[in-house]
Amino acid sequence: MSAARPILLVANALPPLVGGTPMVYDRLARACAPRLHVLTAWRDPDEGKPIAGWRESDAAKSYPIHRIAWLRPPRIEAFRRRIGLLDLLLVDLPVMAYVLLRVLFLATRIRARAIVIGELQGLGWLAILLGLFSPWRIVMYTHGEEVVQRTYNRLARLRGPALRAADHVITVSSFTRDRLVADFQVPVERISLVTPGVDLTRFQAGTHAPAAGSFVLAVGRLIERKGFDRLIEGFGLVAADFPDVELVIVGKGPEEDRLRSMAASSPAAARISLRGGIDDRTLDALYGDCLLFAMPNRTLPDGDTEGFGLIFLEANACGKAVIGGHAGGATDAVVDGVTGLLVDGDDPASIAAALRRLLANPDERIAMERAGLARARTLGWDTTARSFLEAVE
Repeated sequence: MSAARPILLVANALPPLVGGTPMVYDRLARACAPRLHVLTAWRDPDEGKPIAGWRESDAAKSYPIHRIAWLRPPRIEAFRRRIGLLDLLLVDLPVMAYVLLRVLFLATRIRARAIVIGELQGLGWLAILLGLFSPWRIVMYTHGEEVVQRTYNRLARLRGPALRAADHVITVSSFTRDRLVADFQVPVERISLVTPGVDLTRFQAGTHAPAAGSFVLAVGRLIERKGFDRLIEGFGLVAADFPDVELVIVGKGPEEDRLRSMAASSPAAARISLRGGIDDRTLDALYGDCLLFAMPNRTLPDGDTEGFGLIFLEANACGKAVIGGHAGGATDAVVDGVTGLLVDGDDPASIAAALRRLLANPDERIAMERAGLARARTLGWDTTARSFLEAVE
């Protein structure tokens, strides 16, 4: 990889920011190191404040990472409301000019082969400008919610032109690819499907089966589309039939207080626990000890949905059958009836039926565990890195 010309990835979402997209870009850059250079910001893209711990995080990276103050105009809504349309002249255009010049300078300095733009909504304008006059191959990297979610801000209106201006588009699931074709008229031959990889050095199947009377594990950011509220309701419907099984939910987010209230009022309250945020070592132990994994994601009224659902493959890599929602890119991550079950993530009864099926039929669950493990082992980050580099080239 190192003999070929570098590739420049421009994206806000990098560690120490937390989330699925920062993790994907970090792992991809590691797998492509040292060829993939990353340009990101040292200010939080939402709050405009310096990101805590960014220097320490960057020092530990195995790939070249460059930071500038801004990659997209700050969301200073109170100021914008006071000045009206002047915000375009006083905020947006100066930041955009600054970003464009820094991207041109860095791409020239490293002699980049291509520029990959990793943020459709906030940086789509950059693809348009670079596509007009720059000598580089421009690739847009899309995930999910920024493609399907209905949004009305100024930059979001540039999504279609940005996608069509790029030389190529990378996306993470067939669901998102189909939406790019249907909603934005991107020719399918200009789209590459690159599935996020699994960290197979971390997520591994244990050497022993979980003890009888273990727990169902749910992991993710505590937001509405993940479906943890419906999971609590669904678990309450079957808990009486499986008195030794508990539900453990791991994660933090804006829904935490509501979910704790729901768990406290559930008929299975004594067997539902929300662990909050935990360290990787503790989480890995939970993956090893659980009976199965569940995250019944759903699509929200505004279109917000899962772009892929890498967490299902991570659970599969730990030798666990999974329950996911029949929504968004989770239909690519979970092979229904083979590596797990897909449910209506808005229907507690559908979730309860899947829980009952896997808890009551250990032979079927074990067959799904084996199939999921075999599939996950073919989807490591080395495979993803090769697919990414092929798409960019």
